[in-house]
This record gives sequence, C-alpha cells and structure tokens, in this order.
Amino acid sequence: MTDQEIERYFQYHNANIKLLKIGFEHTRAQIKLLYHCKNKSDDYIYLLDDSNPEKIRTRKVEKALSRILSGIQVSWAEECIKRLLYEKNLFTDAQRTHLIELPALDQRWYATLKIVFSIAYNLVQTGDETCNGVNIERERRNLGDELVNHYLELKDIISNSLVPNFSIRNKVQHGEWEFAFKPRHSAEFSQDITDKVNNENIVTTQSRHTLVNAIYQMIVDLGRFKSNGFALDSSMTPFEYYYDCYIKKIKFELVKINNPNLDEYITEIIEREKRGQLYKTS
Repeated sequence: MTDQEIERYFQYHNANIKLLKIGFEHTRAQIKLLYHCKNKSDDYIYLLDDSNPEKIRTRKVEKALSRILSGIQVSWAEECIKRLLYEKNLFTDAQRTHLIELPALDQRWYATLKIVFSIAYNLVQTGDETCNGVNIERERRNLGDELVNHYLELKDIISNSLVPNFSIRNKVQHGEWEFAFKPRHSAEFSQDITDKVNNENIVTTQSRHTLVNAIYQMIVDLGRFKSNGFALDSSMTPFEYYYDCYIKKIKFELVKINNPNLDEYITEIIEREKRGQLYKTS
C-alpha cells in the first residue's frame, strides 16, 4: 500500500471508532439516567425493594441497554486493532496482510503485540516478517528480564481480561441476552456462559473500555517511538517510561471487572444527586 492509501484506511477506521464512541457514550448515558428515575411518590426506583414491580421493569431496561453497551464496547475494541494496522510507519504490507487475515480477534491482538514488540526491539528476522520464529521469552539475555516480563504481563492481560470479553460479545450479538448456549451451534444451554454474560454491566463495560484504550496506547508507544528520541528520558521509550503508570491503571480497572459492585455504583450516583439537590436548596 502507498502512504496515501494507508492514511486513508486509518481515517476510515478512525471514523468508525468515533461513531462507536458516540454510540457508547449515549447508551451509557441512557443507563445512568435510569439510576436517577423516581416513581410517583418521589422515591428513587433503584432504592426500592427488589420485588417492587417498577424496579423489576426498570432493571429489565437496564439489562437490555447493558447488553447493547457491551456489544458496542467490543466492536470498538475490534476497530481499535484494525486502526492500529494502519498507524503510520508501523507495519510492512506483509505484516499487515498477515494480521488482517487472522481468523479471530484474539489472535489478532496476540500477533499484533508480538510483531510490534519484535519491531521495537529489533527481533524481526529477514524472511520472517510475521515473527513466527520469534520466541520473546528466550530473549532475556538479549533484552533483559524486565522487558521480557513486560511483554509476558501484557500478553497475560490480553488473555485473561480481553479475550473472555470477545466470547461474551458473540453471545450478546447472537441475541443470547438472558440465557446463553454453548458454541458452536448454541444447541445446549450453558449456565457458566449465562453467568458470565449476566456478570456484565455498566461497571465492567466501562472498565473494559479503559483497559482496551490503555493497551492500545501501550502498543502504539511500543511501535511508534524509539529510544534516544523521547524528550522526557532519552534512555527510554515511552512504552518503557509509562509502563508502570499504565499497568497501575489497568490493574485498578481489573479489580472492578473481577468484582463489579453495581449496587454500590448506583448508590454513589444517587447520593451524589441528593447532595447536589441539597446544595441547590441550601
């Protein structure tokens, strides 16, 4: 591809991402509005007993919107990795074609990380542009333990926190919003997958969104910048310099993904609104 074609395709995917972001933000706003709803008695619906019919109905709307939000979030993650393929001066045509032709989204994330890391640290061998022969774990003598451990930690985060979400998106996109079934043909009910789908809510989805954004930026920093050209520290790349900061942010979001306290999240929103109303009247 020419530089002009690469830039055009980058802009195409960037436009998709911008529209997905609008969809994400507006759907999230709709969910948050539900938490502010009151009944005719001026009671917050979400503070009513769980058996209250109004609360049950509102919860159903929330669940439906949460499924849509989850689907948008993973679609956004998919477009992010597609846009990454057209970052300026990052991939060769052979590398880009290899990544595009990978059949699954999780494979694309793994391979992208590996190739970009290999590019950054000069591990790409002649005749092996796709880095199939590269074993980064065996590069400790060359790169040092810290860099190799950074790579392995990032790969584990993708495996344990991004990839499971991709399979959940498949269930959501196929309409299994209440009860989920085993792949490939959804012929058998799965309680395990159903539990995973039902565990997704605005808290987990917002955190996954932040997680993808952090990993994306780390990969861009890894591939785009070289040492000796970073103003804050010429001995490091932005990937190395900001690594601990990004990992801290990622781990903070992982805590919320693994233990999403939706009731606490809703209560905080309601209490914040109460304080705002009290301030206005005081």
